[in-house]
Amino acid sequence: MEKGHFNPLELIDNEIEKMDIWKYLALHHELTKLPNRRMLHMSMESYLRMAREKNTGLAVVIIDLDKFKKINDTFGHLTGDALLIDVASRLSTLVVYGIHAFHISGDEFVLLIEQADQLDGKLMLINGIFDKPFCIENKQLHIGASLGISLFPEHSQNANVLLEYADRAMYKAKSSINNRCILYEDD
Repeated sequence: MEKGHFNPLELIDNEIEKMDIWKYLALHHELTKLPNRRMLHMSMESYLRMAREKNTGLAVVIIDLDKFKKINDTFGHLTGDALLIDVASRLSTLVVYGIHAFHISGDEFVLLIEQADQLDGKLMLINGIFDKPFCIENKQLHIGASLGISLFPEHSQNANVLLEYADRAMYKAKSSINNRCILYEDD
């Protein structure tokens, strides 16, 4: 092709690439690169449908990092951001076990766990992530997490209700002295 000659296919390719970038940015947390709240809501129905088709359970786990505000206040927001990136990186390795991580806001993450009948073993993997210290800027940070869990189909078949129940259970775990992980129960 001659120099300076207009190629409409090049323009189309550039536009598609730009759209893909914008779509990615719209569906992923800008700091951790994990799928975000919007992607969670888009994905939940398909995970629920797969669980129905396979006649298996699905667990919804909301994770809130313990004492995250204290880390931000003590070491600064750059350290807090680095910690979030490290947590996200560790959580994303669990996908090989059917555990899908989403970063919904601040220090809150959601996990969708396929085949919830194997939940105990999968929760051990998740808790193991927080048992090891995080090495951030030559500092060893020990951080725990409070986990709230709801189950499909036991607690609900509705995605929003499952998220609400997991959130309620997480707040109970956060206020509990002895329990980092609480399964939703009807009040």
